[in-house]
Amino acid sequence: MQASISQLLLASLAAFPLTTAAVPSSLFVSPQKDLAFALNIPNDTSSSELFFSMAFSVQTSWVAVGLGASTMEGNPLVLMAYPSASGENVTISPRRCYGHSEPIYDSEINIEALPGTGLFNDTTFIFNGLCSNCRSWPRNGELDISSTAQDMAYATGRSSDTRSDDPRGSVKVHWSYGSFTMDLVRATGTGGIPEIPANENITSVGAVQQTVASGYVDKKAILHAVFMILTFVGIWPFGILVLRVGGSVRWHAINQVVAFGLVLIGSILGFVISTSYNRSRKFNTAHQIIGIFVFIFVIAQLVLGYLHHRIYKKTQQTTKIALIHVWLGRVVIPLGIANGFTGFPLALSPSYDFALLGVVAFVLPAFLFILLVRGIFKKLVQTAKQSDESNGYHMEPWRGSQPGMQQPATQAGDPITPTRLGIAQQDARQFV
Repeated sequence: MQASISQLLLASLAAFPLTTAAVPSSLFVSPQKDLAFALNIPNDTSSSELFFSMAFSVQTSWVAVGLGASTMEGNPLVLMAYPSASGENVTISPRRCYGHSEPIYDSEINIEALPGTGLFNDTTFIFNGLCSNCRSWPRNGELDISSTAQDMAYATGRSSDTRSDDPRGSVKVHWSYGSFTMDLVRATGTGGIPEIPANENITSVGAVQQTVASGYVDKKAILHAVFMILTFVGIWPFGILVLRVGGSVRWHAINQVVAFGLVLIGSILGFVISTSYNRSRKFNTAHQIIGIFVFIFVIAQLVLGYLHHRIYKKTQQTTKIALIHVWLGRVVIPLGIANGFTGFPLALSPSYDFALLGVVAFVLPAFLFILLVRGIFKKLVQTAKQSDESNGYHMEPWRGSQPGMQQPATQAGDPITPTRLGIAQQDARQFV
């Protein structure tokens, strides 16, 4: 049985104590025990330094502690940590919050890695640090070192393979998060690396849990992916079958309008999502650029289809617009599908590309097979009809007269015959 996160964390701490001598500190341990954070504040009034220690399991992709506020909107200074590219060390990333979005790296916050930092026992990452200017920050952010209940926040990321040496590296949205208060008076005294006790019953000391939540997922990102894949892989190809196989212009139009509505909603969600993550804020990734072009083409498709149908109803003649509409559709659908494969890596979930590939590999061949069978069947019917007519046999004799035959006059009250029906249909087309 796989060990729990808390068991891995505690086993590592027991094997590798972080300090040799205790210094005044306050300690926070998350309810899931996937994060331990200890803080020490030197009592030198002229100093702006503080010492801290963070420990988290290898099963956690990243951790963060927000100093000075209980929410992201409260302007906290965020100490974020995640595995290095080699997986043998820890990357520390001081960041600033600007609303409910991924915190942005702040290069003006100076943090020095101290002895004891790294991966221990192959189970736990530890970062011991000294921050020279973490007591106050822009926008009136500060730690009140005289407070016995200073507001703090924390968050942890779900397990993933994301590793980086870049302090600006982007991460997925938090899986668990919450707030707590910390006694900074208790943490003030002789400066040094604060101790995280190495025992199985480790609990918070000088810190009180306030709120806690877990299992958070970015529903906007999920809906964006579902709407786009459903439209480009499913609904739009189905609309082509409705027209080519079913022969219904009306239901083809309804199908395409519904698909456009889903694309519109998906595009709006994509825009909102892009502003929430550092990796997509500038709208300069391949997925976003291609997506913008696809959205423009989709609008053009809707307009072209409407114009062609309107002109055709008046003239009963095909238009050049129809050709453009058809070929633009042949470009837009494959381009939209291909862009799906760039979206999952941007969301730091490249493994989902395999699932998308499986769906595409099943749906598109089935779609093409139906069109192929329909084409072959239609050709066989036409060939058989031409063959019968060349032998003097008419499958639908009422649609034309044979040489030497005179069409009988139609009298009022006569029953509807195939000949009269054909004439009636021809007259009706004048009003379509």
